[in-house]
Amino acid sequence: MKKSALGQLFSPFGISQFVMVGAVGIALWLSYGPWRFERAKDQIRTRYPNVARLDAPSLKEWFDRREGPKPVVIDVRPRAEYEFSHLPGAKHMSPSDTPAALGFAGKDDASFVICDAVGADASAVAASLGLLGYKHVQVLDGGIFEWANKGLPIEGSNGTADKVSPGSSRYASLLKRSRRAP
Repeated sequence: MKKSALGQLFSPFGISQFVMVGAVGIALWLSYGPWRFERAKDQIRTRYPNVARLDAPSLKEWFDRREGPKPVVIDVRPRAEYEFSHLPGAKHMSPSDTPAALGFAGKDDASFVICDAVGADASAVAASLGLLGYKHVQVLDGGIFEWANKGLPIEGSNGTADKVSPGSSRYASLLKRSRRAP
């Protein structure tokens, strides 16, 4: 007796093939996130090759040092996103401003770490500050998304926070769901 095509599809072998294709698809989807984040960071680095970068663990280590001056972290995301959550002690600045607007008049007196969602706007700000003569400017590589994805501390206007507002960032999917505000 010959099985119909539908009968072959729902045979134990056919079902196992569906399960296998599904498992491969899920594995590829899960591995795609980190790859996309690195690709986004590479594109930003290529666009701004002269901008100094600092990764999240290195910035955390700098914060934790007992001696020496601490960096001034400047968040250039929209104010609502900054107020929802930001790096500890970060100050908000519009991308069109300079640190002078925050009370830092000298261009040699402080080390600045510019932060945004993933580094694109922060790199543009850092490049322009470099052209204005600011000597110690770096970008948080991967921005607050990578900082939060690594489980590092963030704070909001009401104290500690555990989520980040992805806002309208085209990179919102790079922020882990567990760290993403609804």
